[in-house]
Amino acid sequence: MRAALARSALFQLHWFLGLTAGLVLMVVGATGGVLSVEDEITGLLSPDIVTVQVREAPRLTPDALVARLTGDAPGRRVTLMVLNGAPDRAARVRLADGPGRGTETYVDPYDGRILGPARGEAFFDAVLRLHRWLLLPGNGDGWGRSLTGASALALVYLALSGLYLRWPKGRRDWRIWLKPALARRGRALYWSLHAVVGTWVLVLYLVMALTGLWWSYDWYRDGATFLLTGRPTAASARIAGAREATKREAAAVPLDPAFAAFSAATGGRYATATLAPARAGETIRIRSVAPDAAHFQARDEWRFRPDGTLDSRDLHAERALGPRLTGSMLALHEGRFFGPVGTVAFALAALAMPLFGVTGLLLYLGRRRSRRRHAAAPAAGTARTPGGMRPEQAA
Repeated sequence: MRAALARSALFQLHWFLGLTAGLVLMVVGATGGVLSVEDEITGLLSPDIVTVQVREAPRLTPDALVARLTGDAPGRRVTLMVLNGAPDRAARVRLADGPGRGTETYVDPYDGRILGPARGEAFFDAVLRLHRWLLLPGNGDGWGRSLTGASALALVYLALSGLYLRWPKGRRDWRIWLKPALARRGRALYWSLHAVVGTWVLVLYLVMALTGLWWSYDWYRDGATFLLTGRPTAASARIAGAREATKREAAAVPLDPAFAAFSAATGGRYATATLAPARAGETIRIRSVAPDAAHFQARDEWRFRPDGTLDSRDLHAERALGPRLTGSMLALHEGRFFGPVGTVAFALAALAMPLFGVTGLLLYLGRRRSRRRHAAAPAAGTARTPGGMRPEQAA
């Protein structure tokens, strides 16, 4: 009896969260699937921006690139550079005209000519804001972040409770359990799609939800960091990072000695190398991704003194599992951590999210109609004709 009551309570909460948080999850899932092909789409739309003609002349060094960009427009400053190791790929630079983060643009690495943003970036930026914050006012500081975070928590419950409610009692043919009954119609078909496809993607949805919470709640990120690395995330470090970016605006040291030392240490082999201006007395940090890296967040971190002397090196391959996971949270969220197969599987699972909202709603409406019919049946069965007979007797 208690087990039946507990099961009923789990089911009631399952459909309640499905009907409420389900709308947000459908939006988040569909937009996540669209974002998974952003690089491919913008690359196809902007071949003349993201790629450049290979030339005999060497590419500009970081200092020469900064000088060219700031010289063309006095008052503009470079706050970040992402240099590509391929000779036919454009560099990506963040430029700011005043206080703030600035805007990113592609730059020809051979002559410093600004190529502009990739076509479609404005669209994908809107999709990203819809995915993270539902386009609500305040962006990351508004209600949108809380709503998507709550929906991620709801997804964890929906996945686990759905598995429990569907778990077979006794022996079961697992091939039938994992095969949708497409020949059925109506509620039977909706239930089969909802349950079977949900079983397929359950683990993927749990990974998506648990990693998505990383950006929704600071307490969750701090707790996950401590659990995986054994070290707390200091809030002061985030504040210091913001102050550091502000200090870089005022003064900078030459970057070329550090970048030359980095190129020598890696043999000039890197997929991307990210660096930013540093002020006097600071080390210059270069975050690089090797050409054979497993994913785009498998970054090595190098720190050089202004004269090019190596200060420290932190290679991704040499880190323990916990730090690798905390440094690859976006790759985990998108499935890229698991290679091309994981990328495709996560994208398809995200795009399938609306399926559960639609089939869940149809099942709920069908259940309500069925209850109304069952409630009306006894009343019709006890009704009498004027002669005292029941309707079936009168017929």
